[in-house]
Amino acid sequence: MIKINKQNLEKLIDGLIGAGYKVVAPVSKKGKFYFSSVGSFNEIAKDYIQTVISPKAVYFPSTESLINYEKNEGGFTVKEVEIPQQTVILFGLRPCDAVALEYLADFFLKENPDKYIKLRKEKTTVITLSCIQSDDSCFCTTVGVSPADSRGSDILLTDVGDSYYAEILTERGSLIETGNKNLFEDSPEIDKSKFTANPEIKFNLNELQNKLKDIFELEVWKEQSLNCLGCGACAYSCPTCSCFDIQDEANPYNGKRIRVWDSCGLGLFTLHASGHNPRNVQSQRWRNRVYHKFDYSVKNLDAVSCVGCGRCIRVCPGGMNISEQMAGLVK
Repeated sequence: MIKINKQNLEKLIDGLIGAGYKVVAPVSKKGKFYFSSVGSFNEIAKDYIQTVISPKAVYFPSTESLINYEKNEGGFTVKEVEIPQQTVILFGLRPCDAVALEYLADFFLKENPDKYIKLRKEKTTVITLSCIQSDDSCFCTTVGVSPADSRGSDILLTDVGDSYYAEILTERGSLIETGNKNLFEDSPEIDKSKFTANPEIKFNLNELQNKLKDIFELEVWKEQSLNCLGCGACAYSCPTCSCFDIQDEANPYNGKRIRVWDSCGLGLFTLHASGHNPRNVQSQRWRNRVYHKFDYSVKNLDAVSCVGCGRCIRVCPGGMNISEQMAGLVK
């Protein structure tokens, strides 16, 4: 086992930036935290619980061009957009976000692999920081994630005081460690739980999943959705939400086809060309979100697609709290 002291971690990140890696990490903006490209270790936020938006855009950008097309004498010329080949170091995300990235990649790559997301995943090394603090919105332990979960990480770092206990988990992580051996030192095995947060378990996940089998048609969804504005803030901040729309931006001569984030919580998401909408009221859309997170994703991908990061709770303008609402369902 190994560790890296805090001065050497700064040297490691600055060295990777100097070597041409793109480093994406949490930065502070007006008292809130967002993932952004950084030019030095000093720009990285060190003391934060969670960012406003997840880092899923590293794999799955909020807006991206897929093809460009241009009219010519023979019809149209179509050209696929090339993806930048620069290697990315995604640094400082929390374990719940690393677990979420693993789910997101599985969603997009399992059956009909999305080549854009596949290439970005292959070009990204994930260096995660265990959570040493949490707040009332955190409920990762409720959904089977822990503040020091190693899933989805290439390297997991746990703050143990004057240094970080370092777990090298994949070949990509090993390449970083072997290329910077002078910055790491041997360490005895450490019980990480002594140094990490311990978020309260808010509801029994198994009981919730069993309850969902019997309550699809009940009035409870109307009651729970009364505060929902249908704004989509929960989906856009969520690290696992994967809904998207395909749109064309064009004039008579040329254009581009783009993929943009969408949300099943928005009224137009399921609107058919005929005018029929199978989920035409907000209670049905809220119900779909809950079933997707705790039932459909389990059936399709064998994973709960909520990691308990709490972002949807923090950003909701209507004050909806999914952990409290799920606790209410199992009472």
